[in-house]
Amino acid sequence: MTTETVNLDFLVKQAKLNMEEMRLLRKDVTDMMMLLNANYELTRRVERRHAELRDDIELMVKMELGGSLANIQTSIEHSLSRIDAAVGEISQRVAMLESKP
Repeated sequence: MTTETVNLDFLVKQAKLNMEEMRLLRKDVTDMMMLLNANYELTRRVERRHAELRDDIELMVKMELGGSLANIQTSIEHSLSRIDAAVGEISQRVAMLESKP
């Protein structure tokens, strides 16, 4: 056992140091919570922007495909109308030839 005595001034000083350290720890925890909340908000904004971009890209792809398909459809219809006209001409010639004695 030691023969040193602990006086009240020493205990008060230690308590003050302890309280100051607790204040610093609380401040650190508060700062961490603020950073955590900011990180959460940023993550939500990124997710929201990701969803918006996905929707925009989906719409752009649909528009491009729709335009391409409409172009192909127009081209096919034009080709079919030319074929139909040619077949109609041939049909008329055949009908004229069949109607001749």
